[in-house]
Amino acid sequence: MSDGRRTGLLVVVIAALGLALMAFYLPWVTHTTAGFTMNGFDLAEWTSLHPATRSGSPPMLTPFLLRAPQVAIAIGLALAAGAVSDRRWCTVGWAAALAIALRMIPPVEFWQGARGDPNYRQMALLTAIGVGGVALVALVRLRGRYWFGVLVIVLVAGVLAGWAGLSRAGVLLDNFEIAVKIGAGPALYTLAAVVAGLTAGLRAARRK
Repeated sequence: MSDGRRTGLLVVVIAALGLALMAFYLPWVTHTTAGFTMNGFDLAEWTSLHPATRSGSPPMLTPFLLRAPQVAIAIGLALAAGAVSDRRWCTVGWAAALAIALRMIPPVEFWQGARGDPNYRQMALLTAIGVGGVALVALVRLRGRYWFGVLVIVLVAGVLAGWAGLSRAGVLLDNFEIAVKIGAGPALYTLAAVVAGLTAGLRAARRK
């Protein structure tokens, strides 16, 4: 495979990850009342306030699952950036991945002493996972099938976590008799992840 084609495939992978990020901020549930039409980030925040979520076993599982897709995008983008041959663009990609990971950083109240709040602690944990994952990917430059394998694992984990979190959030909404429909976000996120994974597979495949 020519270098130009491999570069083109990598651009598609990065674009698909960007589409997945956009999908995370599109509606994941829709309702006739705008206040209950929520994207992935807002839905995670809403579920984190539910008493059943905080007292569940394990506690705070639903918002964790809903937030995991964004962490997966950050690590996936870091992996894709690591495959860029131009060092400058590689650094830009890692910086973008780091910015996505830092989107989960808890508010200032957490740093001022509100460390007992389970929602803030979870956000801090996911921020650490995202930043740590991006840093690890930047330090360990994977190639070929190893690169493809790790990227697919990250993408699959993000998709499965998102749908599982959405299912659990649906139960909580039903408890309040809030009739919502699944929005475009989860399906588009899944499609984007599939495109990124398949394109990465084409790029990693050996020339016959």
